[in-house]
Amino acid sequence: MVHQRLCLFGPDGSGKSTLARLLANYVSRDNNVRISWIRGSHMAASLLARFLALFPSMRGADNPYYGISIPRNLRPLWWFLEFISVLPNWFFRFIMPSFYETVIGERGLLDFLVWVCVTTEPVFLRTLWGRATLALSLRHCRNVFIIADLKVLIRRKGREPTARTLPRQWVIYNALARYLNLSRVDTSSSTPIQSLIKLINELNMAKQRQN
Repeated sequence: MVHQRLCLFGPDGSGKSTLARLLANYVSRDNNVRISWIRGSHMAASLLARFLALFPSMRGADNPYYGISIPRNLRPLWWFLEFISVLPNWFFRFIMPSFYETVIGERGLLDFLVWVCVTTEPVFLRTLWGRATLALSLRHCRNVFIIADLKVLIRRKGREPTARTLPRQWVIYNALARYLNLSRVDTSSSTPIQSLIKLINELNMAKQRQN
C-alpha cells in the first residue's frame, strides 16, 4: 500500500476545504481517504491562550480567536509552546493513520507556520521551531498552494473573526509559496469543479516531474 499525504496550503477563503472534499470524493474511487486539518493553537497552547485571555494586560487583537496579544519578550517561549503543542496533532492526524492510503489536509503544518507568524511576527520563520516546522511539513507531505485575489478572499470571509488578518495572511502565504516554489492553484475566478481540475492537473504535472 502506498501512503500519500497531501496538504492544501493557503489563506482563509481560498477554497481549501471545498477542494479537499471534492478531491477526496475523486480519489476515494480507488483509495481509502481521510481529510485532516491543522492550524492555530492546539492543546497546551490553546489552554494557555484561554487562560491568558482572562488578564487585561494580555488582551489584544493579534489572535482573533482568543483575543490576546503575546508580548514581544514572551514570544520565544510562546513559539516553543506552539510547536510542541502542534506535534501530537500532526502525528495523529497525518502520520499515524496508516489505514488510509491517502490523507488530504485542508490545512497543514505550513498553515500553522503562517498562523503563528500572523498572530505574533514573521521572525518565527527564522527560529529553531519555525525551521523545524518547515522541515517536517516538506518531508512528510506534498504541499499545494491554494490562493485567490485578496479582494476575493475578503468578500468570501469578510464577516468571520479572521477577516482582519487576511491582508497579512495573503502577503506571508504568497512569500512562503514563492520561496518554496510550490505548485499553485488560483481559485479567484473559477468554479469549485474548475479549481478541482486545476488541482488534479498540478498534481499530475508534479508526479511527472518526479518521474
